[in-house]
Amino acid sequence: MKAGKKTLSVLVVDDSAYNRKMLRTILLAMEEVGSVDVVSNGEEAIKTVMSDPPDVITLDLNMPRMDGFTFLRWLMRNRPLPVVVVSAEGGEKNVFKALDLGALDFVVKPLRYASERIVEIKAELQEKIRAVAGKDVVPYLKDLKKAKAKHETATAAVIQKIAKSIEGVLIIGASTGGPSAIQRALAQMSADFPLPIIVVQHMPPVFTRQFSVRLDKNTPFKVREAEQGDPLVPGQVLVAPGGNHLEIVKQRGYVAAIREKSKGDRFVPSIDMTMASAVDALGARIIGVLLTGMGNDGAEGLLKIRQAGGQTIAESEESTVVFGMPRAAVQKGAAGSVLVLDRIPQKVQELSQVICGLKNDRSDVSN
Repeated sequence: MKAGKKTLSVLVVDDSAYNRKMLRTILLAMEEVGSVDVVSNGEEAIKTVMSDPPDVITLDLNMPRMDGFTFLRWLMRNRPLPVVVVSAEGGEKNVFKALDLGALDFVVKPLRYASERIVEIKAELQEKIRAVAGKDVVPYLKDLKKAKAKHETATAAVIQKIAKSIEGVLIIGASTGGPSAIQRALAQMSADFPLPIIVVQHMPPVFTRQFSVRLDKNTPFKVREAEQGDPLVPGQVLVAPGGNHLEIVKQRGYVAAIREKSKGDRFVPSIDMTMASAVDALGARIIGVLLTGMGNDGAEGLLKIRQAGGQTIAESEESTVVFGMPRAAVQKGAAGSVLVLDRIPQKVQELSQVICGLKNDRSDVSN
């Protein structure tokens, strides 16, 4: 699509007349958008999709007559199209349910009721619409089915076995499309993976806590939202808390340090910040993985890991929802490997043995 050419069509599905009006105004302000249709429930949305399918849909979840979940199920079975959920505060469980059904991303409304504050989501919504518009959802839906739950978790005996003198970390960063990609990757890894794991997913406060709960249930690892001073432990995944940054510091071992965001920070939590702090603390004993997402967060951090002698992987365009972040890393020369998502877990397992082989060489660690 050429800049300035209004070819993008959007369907807004929301039961609030005020929200429909405001969202339509926000979307028509985009130079790419040529038309915005609005409907108040899932039944009307189905009729519109059948008669004039849009390029992308924004979807409220709680609606009369036919809610967003019922519509999503119909849509993904009959006419798969890119969907961005526009959800009210407090609806994090509903959002993850929608992501399981095939929605590609979400934006959180500032308030649960119709309010002029909805303009606060303008920049985020426009950016996400640009990122997913025109995406072929069919391969993504097939990949969703591969993210099967694994109930075997690392036992205390396994953790004790793998925790001996291992200094290192796996950092996984993602944005749009990341929740399902991260779950799928971790679910394919073994419970005796020898390194602690840090996950940095662009996500607002509260949602990261629910995301941690889901990963804990559906992967072999113990997963929790990181708190100040949490130790990095093999067999455990720490998720960077939404609304803050996570750094790795050396302090009687290695621990998570939670940092407040600064005014003007574009990405919170920041993948770059976590990766850079890991290099300062652990030198070459790092595996950095950058998955699907828009923007360029993580590209600089991945480059620092590679320059320090660590191991780096970027997800290939073939399997990403949005290739933005991995593309930026590849262009910087930061990616040691570029792989489709399903090949990344095995590669990470192999690279962990390289990191473990460094455990008696202290020359690469800054103390």
